[in-house]
This record gives sequence, C-alpha cells and structure tokens, in this order.
Amino acid sequence: MPLWPACVDAALLRLRGGDEEFWRQWGELMERVGPAPDSVTEDLDTAGRLLLESSWELGAEVLGWFAWNPILNRPATAT
Repeated sequence: MPLWPACVDAALLRLRGGDEEFWRQWGELMERVGPAPDSVTEDLDTAGRLLLESSWELGAEVLGWFAWNPILNRPATAT
C-alpha cells in the first residue's frame, strides 16, 4: 500500500485537531464512532509508528476503532 504512510500521517494530523475539511465532512460520523482509544491519544507518535510498522501491537479494540471510521482515509492531496 504505497499511500499507507500518507494515510497514517493524515490520521495523526486529524487526531491532533488539524484538517478542517475532514472534520467538516466527517465530524458527525466521527462523533457517532466515538473518541479515539486512550492508548492512541496518550501517545500519538507511538500509535503512528505502530500503525506503520506493526499494527497488530495496537490490539483489537484500537484496530476496531480505526476500522469503523474514515480517519485513515488518504489525505485530499495524496494521489
């Protein structure tokens, strides 16, 4: 997946409150999905590294959260 690093970077930006367009488009769905697990928000850099290198280490609950929302969608600028 050549765009995976860009998707992870976009997710981290979004979790930090950036990417206003994403929040305008997906904010309602993100509210229904619920907040990111504490283990992600406590250390976003580590979560990003694990998403890139060994996502299974995040655990089923965290991966389930990522699976049910668009936060890992590729950034609008990626092609």
